[in-house]
Amino acid sequence: MVKVLVTFPLDERHLSMIREVEGIEVVKATSSREIMKEIENAEILFSTSITEEQFSRAKKLVWIQSPFVGVDSILIDSIRQSEVIVTSSRGIHASQASDHVFALILAFTRKLPELFEDQRKRRWKPRHPFPFEPLDELQGKTLGIVGLGSIGMEIARKGKCFGMQVVGVKRNKLRIENVDVVYGPDELEKVLKISDFLILCVPLTPETEKMIGEDELRKMKKGAYLINIARGSVVDERALIRVLKEGWIAGAALDVTETEPLPENSELWTLKNVIITPHVAGSTPAYWDRAVRIFTENLRRFLKGEPLMNVVDKSRGY
Repeated sequence: MVKVLVTFPLDERHLSMIREVEGIEVVKATSSREIMKEIENAEILFSTSITEEQFSRAKKLVWIQSPFVGVDSILIDSIRQSEVIVTSSRGIHASQASDHVFALILAFTRKLPELFEDQRKRRWKPRHPFPFEPLDELQGKTLGIVGLGSIGMEIARKGKCFGMQVVGVKRNKLRIENVDVVYGPDELEKVLKISDFLILCVPLTPETEKMIGEDELRKMKKGAYLINIARGSVVDERALIRVLKEGWIAGAALDVTETEPLPENSELWTLKNVIITPHVAGSTPAYWDRAVRIFTENLRRFLKGEPLMNVVDKSRGY
């Protein structure tokens, strides 16, 4: 029997789905003490993270499956240097994360925070036709997507439904459906300059950490919006606060921040041109069904000696 160790609070229904795979023994351990005890004989780990101390005890470990798309909390130095296979749950976020992006975009263009505040105060404030204080529309706007994986491609598809011009940044500059122009990473500046909405959906790697700093932010249009559903560390938060306070860009919507939860004393809470959501872009009632289905399919492949889905390139970080 192959021992599978689950180290996060997965519910019994989903544990039962995993146990339906023949030829495995499933053990759940969530406390540090339990994990240190059980990981010694585990060959497969279904986990959101691992520590150096835990890995030092994992003498039989062959493969780690993450229930998340991002694997930065698994790719510790010793894992990167080992022969342990790491796989992700890539592909389960595209529908709901792209929905979340457009909820944020529309919140800005249709001035929903202001309108909700008016509603809270029971204030009917005419905007059309007199006085003429129009809301905006998406048709004809330029949508810039940094990271054209499954989420980025779905954002592009939905952008086209709104009549937007879509440009993107991707390591490989092959033609992508629904993207008018694909730029390489060295051409990011071109995307910054033309985007009305700049969407960040890249994995956190050494190359993407702080990729959007003060220089990049000041190359954006003054009326542009930044939307980050990637990782908080992709953006230099202090620089972002400066340009937002100066009005250099119109606003930012952040589903992720450098420190999570966002500290109560962060200036981001106080800025009227910022929308904050608590790392929920990927949230959906179907999340764990999708993640466990990927894992069980990979378990069957592993036991048959077949190639696994969503294998992470540990040198690139995704």
